[in-house]
Amino acid sequence: MSKPFRTVLWLVPVLAVIAGILYYSHTYIYKAGVKAGRLMAFAEMESQKVEEPDLRELARNTALAREGQALFKSNCARCHGDNGEGNGPQAVGLNPPPRNYRTQEFKFGNDIVSIFNTLRNGSPGTSMPSFSLLPTKDLFALAHYVRTLVPNPAPMTDDVLAQLPAKLGAGDTAPQGPRIPISFAMERIAVPAVQAAELMPLNLTLPGAKVYANNCAACHGAKGEGLAVDWISVDPYIYSSTAILTNWNASWYDSREEFARLVTHGLQGRVMPGNAELTEQEISDLFEFVRGMQN
Repeated sequence: MSKPFRTVLWLVPVLAVIAGILYYSHTYIYKAGVKAGRLMAFAEMESQKVEEPDLRELARNTALAREGQALFKSNCARCHGDNGEGNGPQAVGLNPPPRNYRTQEFKFGNDIVSIFNTLRNGSPGTSMPSFSLLPTKDLFALAHYVRTLVPNPAPMTDDVLAQLPAKLGAGDTAPQGPRIPISFAMERIAVPAVQAAELMPLNLTLPGAKVYANNCAACHGAKGEGLAVDWISVDPYIYSSTAILTNWNASWYDSREEFARLVTHGLQGRVMPGNAELTEQEISDLFEFVRGMQN
């Protein structure tokens, strides 16, 4: 056996041992790194946990009204106006119109708890959406500020505060509206949006044209093309777009009853308000007009 050949034979087990050591070291270090990463992530999550504030303490803290003023201007003034008189730029076309805090009675009461609950849940059948995306403290800040705009707000009594739980539990979260499967949402995202320039001219002589112009066009666009709105805004802002009404796959397209339900009750927890003051004939006219957008 030649010397070079013997040298190769000697190197084979040495290289095998080195490879084994490297593999074991790499595997050990990798597993140790994964474990450490998980522990660090868990520790970070624990450090970021924020304890839910005491609701009754927030309800008593009238000083929050100072913070609520800025929140009101970015979330509410579009409809209710800067001074709460129901004359904001988005008020045009809303039916029923936004409440005038100065002169009108509150549907659910103007005590601190009732206003807080209305902000969280919205008011079905009206133009008032839910602002449940805002933090609890911000909702109370808004509620306190709204009370400064009311001439004679209900007093903050122990009985009123007793309507609040000490903290919000899992069953106390505000409704977020219906959800759709993620797979279906991804399929719809892949469908190209209808551009306004491609839409058919509308027949403005139809009875529903006026109903649409007065109640829907401000948000859904003159031709149902859908518009970007920012009625729900947090830090950072969350922009939401209204539905494109030229989508013939919509759930209401072949159901006047479903259409009427959406129009009168809205989508609770969404930016879609309800309009309970339309007559049955106006709803039927609106249904035919909106369906005509898709022809």
